[in-house]
Amino acid sequence: MSENPDMPRDAWQWQLKELWGFVEDSGERRRAEYARLVGVVAQIWDRSGRAKEDRDSIAAGVMAVHRVTLSEARELLRHAELFARPAIRDAAEAGILTRQHLNVIDKTLAEAPVADRDRVEAALLDKAPQFEGKKFQSLATRILLLLDQDGKASNDRELVHPKREFHYDTRRDGSVVFRGYVDPEAGAKLAALMGPLAKPTSGKDPRTTAERQGDAFAEIIELAATSDDLPEHGGERPHLALTMSFEDFVELKKPAEVEGEGLLDPESAQRIACDSTVMRVVLNADNEILNIGRSSRTIPNRIRRALIQRDKGCAFPGCGTRPRQCHGHHVKHWAKGGETGVENLVLLCGFHHRVVHHGDWAVTMVNRRPVFEHVWGKAG
Repeated sequence: MSENPDMPRDAWQWQLKELWGFVEDSGERRRAEYARLVGVVAQIWDRSGRAKEDRDSIAAGVMAVHRVTLSEARELLRHAELFARPAIRDAAEAGILTRQHLNVIDKTLAEAPVADRDRVEAALLDKAPQFEGKKFQSLATRILLLLDQDGKASNDRELVHPKREFHYDTRRDGSVVFRGYVDPEAGAKLAALMGPLAKPTSGKDPRTTAERQGDAFAEIIELAATSDDLPEHGGERPHLALTMSFEDFVELKKPAEVEGEGLLDPESAQRIACDSTVMRVVLNADNEILNIGRSSRTIPNRIRRALIQRDKGCAFPGCGTRPRQCHGHHVKHWAKGGETGVENLVLLCGFHHRVVHHGDWAVTMVNRRPVFEHVWGKAG
């Protein structure tokens, strides 16, 4: 193998073992280079007055030279401060600690009681060669919990009024951006919900982790919206009301008006009308109300049970999503004369429901069973 640390041009001739060897060597070089950089910044920090102005000045210099963000520059400074602890510096220079290790150690030491920090440091450094990423973070959390086994007092303010925040804004196109924070108890419940909902539907699931988690969060909203425990608001249970003319709805001409939220594209309106908690307000040419769909699932429970018996869950090839997380899709839409019966329905998870409506896939019924076909150019 080439001794050049840069990727050689003849790598296509290498054996697979040699390629993986290069990857491993690159990781070691990257850790060593980062440790040297942290060490140099530590020297600059030591020679400064260690005032807030010095920290800001050094961070600005790192940003300018390395073309990194302010948060990355500040992270480097925090790691440089950790190098004041010889054991941490030695472990980093020996290639044992990654940036992720240093982040966890920095946060854990900051949260540990001052009297216990040496013991916590020793425990973390002992386990660092064996654990990385989330496993190392879990280990650090466990160490902190063992230091405070009694936990918070029963009347602790955070237990009475846990810190929870949720901020969201609706964009012009109707999409929503949000940020927030929940306490550990609510966070654990969220993680328990996200886990099964965000799993890949198959080994060929094209979605990234972030995309699967986004779809899982949307499923959680759907589950909450269909809960029998939702409180009433203005004398009604929470619902989504879509208003559009029948012609526009059938021919996908114009967007639907979403009560209190703006517009929704007609394709999405037709998809969610398949089987959801939507109140459809359909107008005639004179804007008179032609039909108001019930604010309940459009597919009766008896038919849904029959679908579950037949499809067992999402019927899309290779998908194992459970029935409870699936929608009932009209193969021939009800607005175009399709009946709400087992012969015209198929269970689809939220992801594959969108794929069938908006992607290059179509479903037909053959001998009362769904058959899926890839149709090139359908989505275009």
